[in-house]
Amino acid sequence: MKKKLRISVLGLELIFGALVFGAVMCLVNSYNGYREFKNELEVIYGTVTEQFAQTAATYVDGDKIDHWLTDGADQEWVETTRRLVDITEAAEIVYVAVMKVSEDYSQRIYVFDTVNSKEVKSKVYELGYRQSLEKKTADYIEKLRDILERGESNSMFSYKKGGGHVTSSVPLYNSEGKPCAIVSVYKPMHEIKAYKKRFLKSIIIWALVVTAVFVALYALFLYMGIIRPILFVTEETSHFAEHQGELTGILKKVHGRNEIATLAKSVEKMSLDMNRYIKDLTNATAEKERLGAELNVAKKIQAEMLPRVFPPYDNHKEVELFASMEPAKEVGGDFYDFYMIDDDHFAVVVGDVSGKGVPAALFMVITKTLLKDTAAHELDPAKIFEHVNQILCEGNESGLFVTCWLGILALSTGELKFANAGHNAPLISQNGEIKYLTTKPNLMLAGMDGIPYTTHTTQLAAGDRLFIYTDGVTEATNSSNELYGENRLITVMKYAIDKSSRGVLDIVRTDIDEFVEDAPQFDDITMLEMTYLGK
Repeated sequence: MKKKLRISVLGLELIFGALVFGAVMCLVNSYNGYREFKNELEVIYGTVTEQFAQTAATYVDGDKIDHWLTDGADQEWVETTRRLVDITEAAEIVYVAVMKVSEDYSQRIYVFDTVNSKEVKSKVYELGYRQSLEKKTADYIEKLRDILERGESNSMFSYKKGGGHVTSSVPLYNSEGKPCAIVSVYKPMHEIKAYKKRFLKSIIIWALVVTAVFVALYALFLYMGIIRPILFVTEETSHFAEHQGELTGILKKVHGRNEIATLAKSVEKMSLDMNRYIKDLTNATAEKERLGAELNVAKKIQAEMLPRVFPPYDNHKEVELFASMEPAKEVGGDFYDFYMIDDDHFAVVVGDVSGKGVPAALFMVITKTLLKDTAAHELDPAKIFEHVNQILCEGNESGLFVTCWLGILALSTGELKFANAGHNAPLISQNGEIKYLTTKPNLMLAGMDGIPYTTHTTQLAAGDRLFIYTDGVTEATNSSNELYGENRLITVMKYAIDKSSRGVLDIVRTDIDEFVEDAPQFDDITMLEMTYLGK
């Protein structure tokens, strides 16, 4: 019921909005109509009144203006006055005035002034009457200049409660063609008030009728086309939510091709899709739980495949070693390994398979196994890589590859033979100096068949240390997309130079965590620290 009431209120708001819209349009149209009427009327009155002023100007001899103001009225002045009175009364003009303006525009002097007694009861200004212009506005004075200096005519309109009037002023020219005085005609606009009442009455009645019809039709359309279908959709969605996606079928009553009809069809489709989705989601959830359990087992198996006993051999005290691998996903492609090949040769391996997840983990298992099996009967790292690379390239349709660093240490002499298949150069600590054991790396394993690899040799003395890692260390990224980098790694290693192998890894891992902060881990992180203690 609450939802029905909410939709009904929405309908009332829409109807009320239409009513307000109709009223506003009524007022706007009435105002625009009246404004257009007034503008047209002003044009007509302005033109007619200006023509009267031009006619009155033809009755006055411009060359006699100064004579009449100096010597007074004569017979010609009397005759001119009579003719101006005639045009005043015949044209229903309130007054006609002929005035001369002082050079500084401070006053005007009346030459002629006629008043229509039928229109107003007003004083007639006598010949020579002076009227001050000092209180007039600058705009008014500028219009006088337009008439006398530029020969322009103008009309001014004024509206009062009883109606309006127009005053048109034109220049009076002398025989030399120069303006010498102003002729002004004042004419009332009686039609304004009456027409205004008739116009507003007519337009308001028609606007009200049209608005009422519009609102009634709009309300009917609104209810049948919008409110009623929305009520159906609201009722059905409420039933849908309360009955686990089931519908009553009431949406079949909603017809048409508009948005609401589309919404009704979408709700019906949503019900079918929701029920199907719930079923699929239930199956997918069960499948996800099964895969999660299998991944956990795979993660455990992968961890168990890597050596986890430190120190590795009780009967070989020549090396101290510690290693760790943290996958970015449930399982990863990084690996490390170490084992005794014979009584005097100790192998250490760190590798990084391209990609993440299960495919990389499977490729890692294969690579790790091949390396160990090959090293069982071969002490040359380069030949071990060549043999493993050949096997990995066979049928490698997935395009995976692995970077790898392999070293074989003679425990009795400290001689370290190693090969680098596209892997990061390890750090070596000798005589208190830490540096990268840089050599020209060969191509990664499984990249191309028949690639030769190179064996390098270095001599370790008692106390020398080797830190081997994958690019997940130096390429660890913080929230600002900055890399951890090799320089920071070597700085941390200098700080941890006197720590145990486990201590070194703990310090490096802590520094990585402080650098990346809350940024997610995108790559596997594998580290191996080995110290040669000597015979």
